[in-house]
Amino acid sequence: HPDGTATRVAFGVVNLTHRDGNADPKPLTSGEKVSIRLVLDACGYRFRKGHRIRLSLSTAYWPMILPPPDDEGIEVDIAALGLGLPMLGEHQRIDIKEPANADPLPKYIEHAAAATKRQVVRNLSAARTDYHIHEDTGLTEHPQTGLSTRQLREEVWSIAPDNPLSMTGVSTWTCDMRRPGWFARTVATARIACTRTDWVISAVVTAFEDDVQIFEKVFAEKRIARDLM
Repeated sequence: HPDGTATRVAFGVVNLTHRDGNADPKPLTSGEKVSIRLVLDACGYRFRKGHRIRLSLSTAYWPMILPPPDDEGIEVDIAALGLGLPMLGEHQRIDIKEPANADPLPKYIEHAAAATKRQVVRNLSAARTDYHIHEDTGLTEHPQTGLSTRQLREEVWSIAPDNPLSMTGVSTWTCDMRRPGWFARTVATARIACTRTDWVISAVVTAFEDDVQIFEKVFAEKRIARDLM
């Protein structure tokens, strides 16, 4: 924007070892020049006068993108870069009639407020970075059914900046449902770690009724070959 603020319009990801498809990944050869086509998200965006278009390239996007076993780095030939932005071509504008009821959704009763918090904690002594995600929908009641629901998401993604194989992720989702005299909850926790050759995953799902555990299923640790991922 003219004032210096930035808006992410679109982004895309490509695993360079899977540059020719996922069926037959091939490692890159050091020093070899290759051409890469990276497709960004499809979207519609109007760049107004006075704005500039910025193209940002990165070899990491933690924790959205899990890291490779090694960080060898790449060189980008700036002169060969090309950014293709399809323009809005011939089109027909369609006017849609406003609905008779401009506010058709029910008015939920709030029993507990929603909350969202994200923070990055850098442990300098342990040389480790933890990314915490807390998302709470709050407890709301449907006025016609009397059913109150709540979803709580807690995640911690950790990594040592100099060791991609130290990566771990723990995600816990808690879902509550309640009516007067009745309460049910499910808790699902999934974990991921890695070695040089495998992803290591496990999970457990637990269900409660009126605070009494009535079900549990454990998905034992499983290893999945990384296949140049």
